[in-house]
Amino acid sequence: MTCCDEMARAQTEEAIVQKEKYELADGRILNDVETEFFIRSANERGRVSYFGLNYCPFCGRPLSRGLWFAEKKK
Repeated sequence: MTCCDEMARAQTEEAIVQKEKYELADGRILNDVETEFFIRSANERGRVSYFGLNYCPFCGRPLSRGLWFAEKKK
């Protein structure tokens, strides 16, 4: 599922990955967002980091489960 063409392109290029937190075994997670969408970055030494996303960086659509759960509780 993608919300926009830019998100689909970023996922194809693996700049943004859609995985569960427990599936991200090749790097570290930099924030504690309840989501399955992460920006993937690597430094000059090849170490990978993931940054969880609440919103699509291109179209602004909510992505995280935390936001979905908050809306559901209202």
